[in-house]
Amino acid sequence: MLEVLRKKGVNKTILWIIAIIIILSFGVFGTAYRLDNTINSAGSMFGRNVNVKEFQQAYLDARDQAIRTYGDEFFKNGNKLDLEQETWDRLVLLNEAQKRNIQANDQEVVAFIATIPFFQRGGQFDQTLYEEIVQNPSIFDRSTHDFEEGVRKQIIIKKLIDAVAPEKTLTDAQLKKEYQKRNEKITLQYVLFSASDFAKNATANDDEIKAYYDQHKEEFRLPPSIVLNYVQTKDKALADTLSKELTPGTNFAAVAKTLKLEMNTSVPFTQEEPILTFASNPDDVGKLFAMKPGEYSPPLQAPDGWQVIQLKEKHESAVPALQDIKDKVKDALLLEKGFSLAKPQADKSLIALTDAIKTKDFKTAATALGLKVEETPAFGRKDYIANTGLIQEFQQDADELSTKKKLSGVISTSQGPAIIYLEKQEKPEDGQYQSDKENFKQMLSAEGRNQILITFMGQLRAKADVHNKIKHQ
Repeated sequence: MLEVLRKKGVNKTILWIIAIIIILSFGVFGTAYRLDNTINSAGSMFGRNVNVKEFQQAYLDARDQAIRTYGDEFFKNGNKLDLEQETWDRLVLLNEAQKRNIQANDQEVVAFIATIPFFQRGGQFDQTLYEEIVQNPSIFDRSTHDFEEGVRKQIIIKKLIDAVAPEKTLTDAQLKKEYQKRNEKITLQYVLFSASDFAKNATANDDEIKAYYDQHKEEFRLPPSIVLNYVQTKDKALADTLSKELTPGTNFAAVAKTLKLEMNTSVPFTQEEPILTFASNPDDVGKLFAMKPGEYSPPLQAPDGWQVIQLKEKHESAVPALQDIKDKVKDALLLEKGFSLAKPQADKSLIALTDAIKTKDFKTAATALGLKVEETPAFGRKDYIANTGLIQEFQQDADELSTKKKLSGVISTSQGPAIIYLEKQEKPEDGQYQSDKENFKQMLSAEGRNQILITFMGQLRAKADVHNKIKHQ
């Protein structure tokens, strides 16, 4: 039966309610729970007690919704849904709806259920099918009354959501303008005032270096690191034999030698940047860092065979002494001075460029001022950009540029101050807009509503001050 539910899906109204609850809960992974039956409280919110029965009812309503959404997948992976958090969010939302006197009558509940496809035969609501599915112990396992009351509460929550975040209507002109802005490709020209270049003209004496070290010690903190002794072999049986012969206090190298194996020692490494030899399985890396000095691992599978490992040394997180990292501290201080030296030069250049581009193009004007001009490849204003250096850092400021305002102010980047210029815009084709129009309109509406709802739910949660007494298994 669930396969039928999953294939038929749910209508847009149901999906909207489901989407809202998921958005508000921020829930991804959760755990099973059990209530302490010796007390009559699941927790509290808004300063009042939430009894076990009230919480269980809300939890089952949340579960019903998840079953309708995911079908068979719910019973396979339902433990990954944070239904507990969704349950508290439901209760918080229903409390707010009650304060606003939001209600749902019987006719609304009946009409809603009648539109759910998996309660229909031949396109018509079927009462017998409805009762069979709702009461089926393998599916909802609810009484029709409890199921309907859960639907009533969903409708109430939807009404609250609609009141808090009503759909915003955009004119065709506004919609097209936003579409073009998000889908056009732009090319930037820019001048970077490299802090590292300016740092070459800076100096730092010993007193300054020590003062900088004292003020920025945590920036030089080293993460925990370990050193390993290890033996590697392609023979699993040989690795097992070695492992059995190793006991606390035994000489690793000597035991390995009797089996004609060679022990090697690694250089120090951190969990964040493990040596590839030991990083084939992230879980194994974590286990290595949990070991005690002198302790041996069981045989671990590696890309080229099997490893038996001994933790030789473990170094806790620490800030090195100044004398051990003086050159590194000096470089950091000089770079900071480089940023400070670069900023006034960037400000001065911006004034000159603002005047020069009235009669010249950006590249000509900048070159005449002795500045090096570079150019980005074309990219989308709203594209997700990763690992592309300065483009990602330019993206937010580039969003403010247009044909009326092509030149930015001085912007901060990880490499130093910069000035960017909108060199080229490539508008999307009109035919593509017409094809994407409806989907884009829905996406834009949902995007705006979601931002409102996230703020609303954050404020509501803070007011609710939920205290959870649920015990996790």
